[in-house]
Amino acid sequence: MHRLPEIQAAIRAGGLDGWLLYDFKGLNPIALRVAGIPADRFLSRRWACFIPATGEPRWIAHAIEAGGLRDLAPDIATYVSWQSWREGLRALVGTAQRVAMEVSPGCAIPYVSRVDAGTVELVRSLGLEIATSADLVQVAEAVWTPAQLASHRRACAALIEVQAATFAHVRERLAADLPVTECGIQDFMMVQFAARGLVTDHPPIVGVNGHAADPHFAPRRDADTPLHPGDFLLLDLWGREPDPDAIYGDITWVGYAGAAPPAHIREVFAIVREARDAAVAFAQARVRAGQPVYGYEVDDACRAVIEQAGFGPYFIHRTGHSIGTSDHGNGVNIDNLETQDRRRLIPGVGFSVEPGIYLPEEGFGVRLEIDCYVAGDDIEVTTLPLQDEIVRM
Repeated sequence: MHRLPEIQAAIRAGGLDGWLLYDFKGLNPIALRVAGIPADRFLSRRWACFIPATGEPRWIAHAIEAGGLRDLAPDIATYVSWQSWREGLRALVGTAQRVAMEVSPGCAIPYVSRVDAGTVELVRSLGLEIATSADLVQVAEAVWTPAQLASHRRACAALIEVQAATFAHVRERLAADLPVTECGIQDFMMVQFAARGLVTDHPPIVGVNGHAADPHFAPRRDADTPLHPGDFLLLDLWGREPDPDAIYGDITWVGYAGAAPPAHIREVFAIVREARDAAVAFAQARVRAGQPVYGYEVDDACRAVIEQAGFGPYFIHRTGHSIGTSDHGNGVNIDNLETQDRRRLIPGVGFSVEPGIYLPEEGFGVRLEIDCYVAGDDIEVTTLPLQDEIVRM
Protein backbone atom coordinates (compact mmCIF):
# COMPACT_ATOMS: atom_id res chain seq x y z
CA MET A 1 0.00 0.00 0.00
CA HIS A 2 1.42 3.35 -1.10
CA ARG A 3 2.56 5.71 1.71
CA LEU A 4 1.39 3.38 4.49
CA PRO A 5 3.86 4.74 7.13
CA GLU A 6 2.79 8.34 6.43
CA ILE A 7 -0.89 7.38 6.49
CA GLN A 8 -0.56 5.58 9.79
CA ALA A 9 1.35 8.49 11.32
CA ALA A 10 -1.52 10.77 10.26
CA ILE A 11 -4.07 8.34 11.72
CA ARG A 12 -2.30 8.48 15.07
CA ALA A 13 -1.88 12.25 14.91
CA GLY A 14 -5.63 12.58 14.33
CA GLY A 15 -6.51 10.57 17.43
CA LEU A 16 -8.00 7.78 15.32
CA ASP A 17 -7.84 4.02 15.67
CA GLY A 18 -7.79 3.48 11.93
CA TRP A 19 -9.07 4.28 8.46
CA LEU A 20 -11.93 2.16 7.13
CA LEU A 21 -11.84 2.14 3.33
CA TYR A 22 -15.08 0.98 1.73
CA ASP A 23 -16.34 0.78 -1.83
CA PHE A 24 -19.14 -0.65 -3.92
CA LYS A 25 -18.77 -0.68 -7.71
CA GLY A 26 -16.45 2.31 -7.87
CA LEU A 27 -18.57 4.74 -5.84
CA ASN A 28 -15.49 5.59 -3.75
CA PRO A 29 -12.50 6.16 -6.06
CA ILE A 30 -10.47 7.43 -3.10
CA ALA A 31 -10.72 4.01 -1.43
CA LEU A 32 -9.73 2.26 -4.64
CA ARG A 33 -6.64 4.42 -5.09
CA VAL A 34 -5.50 4.36 -1.46
CA ALA A 35 -5.95 0.57 -1.29
CA GLY A 36 -3.97 0.24 -4.51
CA ILE A 37 -6.63 -1.66 -6.46
CA PRO A 38 -5.82 -1.48 -10.19
CA ALA A 39 -8.33 0.36 -12.35
CA ASP A 40 -9.00 -2.73 -14.48
CA ARG A 41 -9.78 -4.99 -11.50
CA PHE A 42 -13.37 -6.27 -11.71
CA LEU A 43 -15.24 -5.92 -8.41
CA SER A 44 -19.04 -6.09 -8.33
CA ARG A 45 -19.57 -6.59 -4.59
CA ARG A 46 -18.85 -4.58 -1.45
CA TRP A 47 -15.34 -4.72 -0.02
CA ALA A 48 -13.51 -3.00 2.81
CA CYS A 49 -9.95 -2.50 3.98
CA PHE A 50 -9.08 -1.38 7.49
CA ILE A 51 -5.81 0.48 7.99
CA PRO A 52 -5.08 0.40 11.73
CA ALA A 53 -3.01 3.04 13.49
CA THR A 54 -0.27 0.41 13.74
CA GLY A 55 0.12 -2.95 12.08
CA GLU A 56 -0.85 -4.36 8.71
CA PRO A 57 -4.05 -3.47 6.81
CA ARG A 58 -6.85 -6.02 6.96
CA TRP A 59 -9.33 -6.81 4.17
CA ILE A 60 -12.75 -8.32 3.61
CA ALA A 61 -14.44 -9.07 0.28
CA HIS A 62 -17.21 -11.28 -1.06
CA ALA A 63 -16.21 -14.92 -1.41
CA ILE A 64 -16.64 -14.87 -5.19
CA GLU A 65 -14.21 -11.94 -5.56
CA ALA A 66 -11.64 -12.51 -2.83
CA GLY A 67 -9.42 -14.44 -5.23
CA GLY A 68 -8.96 -11.34 -7.35
CA LEU A 69 -7.57 -9.44 -4.37
CA ARG A 70 -5.20 -12.00 -2.89
CA ASP A 71 -2.21 -10.40 -4.60
CA LEU A 72 -2.92 -7.34 -2.44
CA ALA A 73 -4.24 -9.16 0.63
CA PRO A 74 -3.14 -12.80 0.96
CA ASP A 75 -5.06 -13.21 4.24
CA ILE A 76 -8.27 -11.53 3.08
CA ALA A 77 -11.43 -12.40 5.01
CA THR A 78 -14.59 -13.28 3.12
CA TYR A 79 -18.34 -12.95 3.49
CA VAL A 80 -21.32 -14.34 1.59
CA SER A 81 -24.55 -13.13 3.20
CA TRP A 82 -25.53 -9.68 4.34
CA GLN A 83 -25.40 -10.99 7.89
CA SER A 84 -21.82 -12.17 7.44
CA TRP A 85 -20.92 -8.82 5.84
CA ARG A 86 -22.02 -7.06 9.01
CA GLU A 87 -20.23 -9.56 11.23
CA GLY A 88 -17.15 -9.38 9.03
CA LEU A 89 -16.96 -5.60 9.29
CA ARG A 90 -17.11 -5.79 13.08
CA ALA A 91 -14.31 -8.35 13.12
CA LEU A 92 -12.30 -6.37 10.61
CA VAL A 93 -11.95 -3.29 12.82
CA GLY A 94 -11.24 -5.34 15.95
CA THR A 95 -11.13 -3.19 19.08
CA ALA A 96 -11.19 0.11 17.17
CA GLN A 97 -13.67 2.69 18.40
CA ARG A 98 -12.99 5.78 16.28
CA VAL A 99 -12.37 5.34 12.55
CA ALA A 100 -12.08 7.61 9.54
CA MET A 101 -14.20 7.16 6.43
CA GLU A 102 -14.91 9.20 3.30
CA VAL A 103 -17.61 11.33 4.89
CA SER A 104 -17.87 15.10 5.28
CA PRO A 105 -20.11 16.62 7.97
CA GLY A 106 -22.68 18.75 6.21
CA CYS A 107 -20.93 17.77 2.96
CA ALA A 108 -18.54 20.65 3.69
CA ILE A 109 -15.91 19.02 1.47
CA PRO A 110 -17.77 17.22 -1.33
CA TYR A 111 -14.53 15.84 -2.76
CA VAL A 112 -14.27 13.36 0.12
CA SER A 113 -17.98 12.68 0.65
CA ARG A 114 -17.98 9.23 -0.98
CA VAL A 115 -19.59 6.76 1.44
CA ASP A 116 -23.36 6.37 1.23
CA ALA A 117 -25.59 7.17 4.20
CA GLY A 118 -26.74 3.58 4.62
CA THR A 119 -23.21 2.28 5.02
CA VAL A 120 -22.47 5.05 7.52
CA GLU A 121 -25.54 3.93 9.50
CA LEU A 122 -24.34 0.33 9.38
CA VAL A 123 -20.85 1.17 10.63
CA ARG A 124 -22.24 3.33 13.43
CA SER A 125 -24.59 0.53 14.45
CA LEU A 126 -21.47 -1.54 15.14
CA GLY A 127 -20.60 0.91 17.92
CA LEU A 128 -18.01 2.87 15.96
CA GLU A 129 -17.53 6.62 15.88
CA ILE A 130 -16.88 7.89 12.34
CA ALA A 131 -14.66 10.87 11.60
CA THR A 132 -13.92 12.44 8.24
CA SER A 133 -10.90 11.14 6.38
CA ALA A 134 -10.30 14.52 4.70
CA ASP A 135 -6.90 15.08 6.31
CA LEU A 136 -5.83 11.48 5.66
CA VAL A 137 -6.79 11.85 2.01
CA GLN A 138 -4.40 14.79 1.77
CA VAL A 139 -1.54 12.67 3.07
CA ALA A 140 -2.41 9.70 0.87
CA GLU A 141 -3.22 11.53 -2.37
CA ALA A 142 -2.30 15.20 -2.35
CA VAL A 143 1.32 15.20 -1.17
CA TRP A 144 3.69 15.24 -4.15
CA THR A 145 6.87 13.21 -4.43
CA PRO A 146 10.05 14.99 -5.58
CA ALA A 147 9.55 13.47 -9.03
CA GLN A 148 5.98 14.76 -9.15
CA LEU A 149 7.11 18.24 -8.13
CA ALA A 150 9.65 18.18 -10.95
CA SER A 151 6.93 17.13 -13.42
CA HIS A 152 4.71 19.98 -12.21
CA ARG A 153 7.49 22.53 -12.68
CA ARG A 154 8.09 21.29 -16.23
CA ALA A 155 4.37 21.47 -17.00
CA CYS A 156 4.18 25.02 -15.63
CA ALA A 157 7.16 26.14 -17.71
CA ALA A 158 5.55 24.64 -20.81
CA LEU A 159 2.22 26.35 -20.10
CA ILE A 160 3.93 29.72 -19.72
CA GLU A 161 5.51 29.13 -23.14
CA VAL A 162 2.14 28.21 -24.64
CA GLN A 163 0.40 31.35 -23.39
CA ALA A 164 3.25 33.54 -24.66
CA ALA A 165 3.19 31.82 -28.05
CA THR A 166 -0.60 32.17 -28.22
CA PHE A 167 -0.67 35.89 -27.53
CA ALA A 168 2.11 36.33 -30.10
CA HIS A 169 0.10 34.30 -32.62
CA VAL A 170 -2.99 36.43 -32.07
CA ARG A 171 -0.93 39.62 -32.33
CA GLU A 172 0.57 38.51 -35.65
CA ARG A 173 -2.78 37.57 -37.16
CA LEU A 174 -4.37 40.84 -36.12
CA ALA A 175 -1.46 42.78 -37.58
CA ALA A 176 -1.85 40.88 -40.84
CA ASP A 177 -5.63 41.44 -40.84
CA LEU A 178 -6.24 37.67 -40.73
CA PRO A 179 -9.28 36.10 -39.01
CA VAL A 180 -8.94 35.28 -35.31
CA THR A 181 -11.59 33.27 -33.47
CA GLU A 182 -11.95 31.52 -30.13
CA CYS A 183 -11.88 28.05 -31.69
CA GLY A 184 -8.95 29.00 -33.91
CA ILE A 185 -6.99 30.16 -30.87
CA GLN A 186 -7.91 26.98 -29.00
CA ASP A 187 -6.76 24.84 -31.94
CA PHE A 188 -3.43 26.70 -32.02
CA MET A 189 -2.98 26.08 -28.29
CA MET A 190 -3.64 22.36 -28.61
CA VAL A 191 -0.92 22.14 -31.27
CA GLN A 192 1.40 23.92 -28.86
CA PHE A 193 0.47 21.42 -26.13
CA ALA A 194 1.34 18.49 -28.38
CA ALA A 195 4.64 20.07 -29.40
CA ARG A 196 5.63 20.26 -25.72
CA GLY A 197 4.38 16.80 -24.78
CA LEU A 198 1.48 17.99 -22.67
CA VAL A 199 -1.86 16.25 -22.25
CA THR A 200 -5.05 17.72 -20.83
CA ASP A 201 -8.49 16.51 -19.80
CA HIS A 202 -10.15 19.38 -21.68
CA PRO A 203 -9.03 21.99 -24.20
CA PRO A 204 -8.15 25.44 -22.84
CA ILE A 205 -10.74 28.09 -22.12
CA VAL A 206 -10.59 30.88 -24.69
CA GLY A 207 -12.98 33.72 -23.89
CA VAL A 208 -13.46 36.88 -25.93
CA ASN A 209 -15.13 39.91 -24.26
CA GLY A 210 -18.28 38.76 -22.44
CA HIS A 211 -17.20 35.12 -22.65
CA ALA A 212 -14.29 36.04 -20.37
CA ALA A 213 -16.94 36.85 -17.75
CA ASP A 214 -18.16 33.21 -17.85
CA PRO A 215 -15.62 31.37 -15.65
CA HIS A 216 -16.15 27.95 -17.27
CA PHE A 217 -16.91 29.09 -20.79
CA ALA A 218 -16.17 26.59 -23.58
CA PRO A 219 -15.80 27.75 -27.21
CA ARG A 220 -18.27 26.21 -29.67
CA ARG A 221 -17.61 25.59 -33.33
CA ASP A 222 -21.25 26.19 -34.17
CA ALA A 223 -21.06 29.62 -32.54
CA ASP A 224 -17.41 30.56 -32.94
CA THR A 225 -16.71 34.12 -31.79
CA PRO A 226 -14.20 36.31 -33.64
CA LEU A 227 -11.70 38.58 -31.91
CA HIS A 228 -11.25 42.10 -33.32
CA PRO A 229 -9.08 45.09 -32.41
CA GLY A 230 -10.38 46.56 -29.15
CA ASP A 231 -11.50 43.18 -27.79
CA PHE A 232 -10.58 41.53 -24.50
CA LEU A 233 -9.21 37.95 -24.32
CA LEU A 234 -8.90 35.45 -21.46
CA LEU A 235 -6.85 32.24 -21.73
CA ASP A 236 -7.14 29.50 -19.10
CA LEU A 237 -4.89 26.52 -19.81
CA TRP A 238 -3.94 23.42 -17.85
CA GLY A 239 -1.98 20.30 -18.68
CA ARG A 240 0.55 17.73 -17.53
CA GLU A 241 3.02 15.23 -18.90
CA PRO A 242 1.57 11.89 -20.11
CA ASP A 243 2.89 9.87 -17.15
CA PRO A 244 -0.16 9.02 -14.98
CA ASP A 245 1.75 10.18 -11.88
CA ALA A 246 2.60 13.57 -13.42
CA ILE A 247 1.16 16.69 -11.82
CA TYR A 248 -0.88 19.32 -13.64
CA GLY A 249 -0.02 22.96 -14.09
CA ASP A 250 -2.87 25.47 -14.42
CA ILE A 251 -2.66 29.16 -15.36
CA THR A 252 -4.91 31.99 -16.55
CA TRP A 253 -3.72 35.14 -18.37
CA VAL A 254 -5.61 38.00 -19.99
CA GLY A 255 -4.90 40.32 -22.90
CA TYR A 256 -6.28 43.24 -24.87
CA ALA A 257 -6.26 43.62 -28.65
CA GLY A 258 -4.81 47.08 -28.81
CA ALA A 259 -2.11 49.36 -27.45
CA ALA A 260 -4.04 50.81 -24.48
CA PRO A 261 -6.74 48.89 -22.57
CA PRO A 262 -9.58 51.10 -21.28
CA ALA A 263 -9.08 52.55 -17.81
CA HIS A 264 -11.86 50.47 -16.25
CA ILE A 265 -10.34 47.22 -17.49
CA ARG A 266 -6.96 48.30 -16.09
CA GLU A 267 -8.63 49.13 -12.76
CA VAL A 268 -10.28 45.71 -12.47
CA PHE A 269 -7.06 43.98 -13.50
CA ALA A 270 -5.14 45.82 -10.77
CA ILE A 271 -7.66 44.75 -8.11
CA VAL A 272 -7.49 41.09 -9.15
CA ARG A 273 -3.69 41.25 -9.21
CA GLU A 274 -3.65 42.73 -5.70
CA ALA A 275 -6.01 40.01 -4.45
CA ARG A 276 -3.84 37.28 -5.97
CA ASP A 277 -0.71 38.68 -4.36
CA ALA A 278 -2.46 39.18 -1.01
CA ALA A 279 -3.41 35.49 -0.89
CA VAL A 280 0.15 34.38 -1.57
CA ALA A 281 1.64 36.86 0.89
CA PHE A 282 -0.77 35.75 3.64
CA ALA A 283 0.05 32.06 3.16
CA GLN A 284 3.78 32.72 2.92
CA ALA A 285 3.83 34.79 6.11
CA ARG A 286 2.06 32.06 8.07
CA VAL A 287 4.21 29.21 6.78
CA ARG A 288 7.48 31.12 7.19
CA ALA A 289 6.52 31.86 10.80
CA GLY A 290 5.93 28.17 11.42
CA GLN A 291 2.21 28.73 11.94
CA PRO A 292 -0.60 26.61 10.50
CA VAL A 293 -2.60 28.04 7.62
CA TYR A 294 -5.92 26.71 6.41
CA GLY A 295 -7.60 26.83 3.03
CA TYR A 296 -10.52 28.99 4.13
CA GLU A 297 -8.18 31.61 5.62
CA VAL A 298 -6.30 32.12 2.37
CA ASP A 299 -9.60 32.52 0.55
CA ASP A 300 -10.62 35.17 3.09
CA ALA A 301 -7.35 37.09 2.61
CA CYS A 302 -7.82 37.12 -1.15
CA ARG A 303 -11.54 37.85 -1.15
CA ALA A 304 -11.17 40.75 1.28
CA VAL A 305 -9.24 42.77 -1.32
CA ILE A 306 -11.99 42.38 -3.92
CA GLU A 307 -14.76 43.06 -1.43
CA GLN A 308 -13.07 46.21 -0.15
CA ALA A 309 -12.83 47.43 -3.73
CA GLY A 310 -16.60 47.01 -4.11
CA PHE A 311 -16.55 43.99 -6.43
CA GLY A 312 -17.36 41.24 -3.92
CA PRO A 313 -20.58 40.09 -5.68
CA TYR A 314 -18.60 39.62 -8.91
CA PHE A 315 -16.10 37.13 -7.44
CA ILE A 316 -18.33 34.09 -7.71
CA HIS A 317 -16.05 31.13 -7.06
CA ARG A 318 -13.47 29.97 -4.54
CA THR A 319 -9.98 31.42 -4.67
CA GLY A 320 -8.27 28.16 -5.61
CA HIS A 321 -8.33 24.39 -5.87
CA SER A 322 -6.07 21.48 -5.07
CA ILE A 323 -3.79 20.35 -7.88
CA GLY A 324 -2.63 16.78 -8.45
CA THR A 325 -2.60 14.12 -11.14
CA SER A 326 -6.02 15.53 -11.99
CA ASP A 327 -6.34 19.27 -12.42
CA HIS A 328 -8.71 19.49 -9.45
CA GLY A 329 -7.21 17.23 -6.83
CA ASN A 330 -8.40 15.91 -3.47
CA GLY A 331 -6.19 18.09 -1.28
CA VAL A 332 -7.03 21.35 0.44
CA ASN A 333 -8.95 23.92 -1.60
CA ILE A 334 -8.56 27.65 -1.08
CA ASP A 335 -12.20 28.06 -0.25
CA ASN A 336 -14.48 29.79 2.23
CA LEU A 337 -17.23 30.49 -0.31
CA GLU A 338 -18.48 27.36 -2.03
CA THR A 339 -17.38 25.30 0.98
CA GLN A 340 -15.45 26.05 4.14
CA ASP A 341 -12.26 24.07 3.72
CA ARG A 342 -10.71 23.84 7.17
CA ARG A 343 -7.91 21.56 6.07
CA ARG A 344 -4.36 22.76 6.64
CA LEU A 345 -1.89 23.50 3.86
CA ILE A 346 0.55 20.71 4.68
CA PRO A 347 4.07 20.34 3.24
CA GLY A 348 4.09 18.78 -0.19
CA VAL A 349 0.67 19.86 -1.48
CA GLY A 350 -0.05 22.12 -4.43
CA PHE A 351 -2.92 24.47 -5.14
CA SER A 352 -4.05 27.29 -7.42
CA VAL A 353 -4.72 30.91 -6.54
CA GLU A 354 -7.12 32.39 -9.10
CA PRO A 355 -9.23 35.37 -8.05
CA GLY A 356 -11.59 36.80 -10.62
CA ILE A 357 -13.98 39.68 -11.21
CA TYR A 358 -16.67 38.88 -13.79
CA LEU A 359 -18.68 41.69 -15.35
CA PRO A 360 -20.84 40.22 -18.13
CA GLU A 361 -22.92 43.36 -18.42
CA GLU A 362 -19.72 45.27 -19.19
CA GLY A 363 -18.45 42.66 -21.62
CA PHE A 364 -15.34 41.36 -19.86
CA GLY A 365 -14.00 39.46 -16.87
CA VAL A 366 -10.53 39.22 -15.36
CA ARG A 367 -9.07 36.09 -13.75
CA LEU A 368 -5.39 35.68 -12.90
CA GLU A 369 -4.39 32.13 -12.01
CA ILE A 370 -1.13 30.90 -10.58
CA ASP A 371 0.03 27.68 -8.92
CA CYS A 372 1.66 27.30 -5.51
CA TYR A 373 3.48 24.52 -3.65
CA VAL A 374 3.96 24.15 0.09
CA ALA A 375 7.72 23.66 0.26
CA GLY A 376 8.21 22.84 3.92
CA ASP A 377 8.78 26.24 5.51
CA ASP A 378 7.66 28.36 2.56
CA ILE A 379 5.12 28.73 -0.22
CA GLU A 380 6.67 28.51 -3.67
CA VAL A 381 4.95 30.10 -6.66
CA THR A 382 5.62 27.60 -9.45
CA THR A 383 4.15 29.55 -12.38
CA LEU A 384 6.61 32.39 -12.81
CA PRO A 385 6.69 34.97 -14.20
CA LEU A 386 3.48 36.39 -12.76
CA GLN A 387 1.26 38.44 -15.00
CA ASP A 388 1.62 42.01 -13.74
CA GLU A 389 0.25 43.84 -16.78
CA ILE A 390 -2.45 43.13 -19.35
CA VAL A 391 -0.89 41.60 -22.46
CA ARG A 392 -1.17 43.96 -25.42
CA MET A 393 -1.87 42.37 -28.78
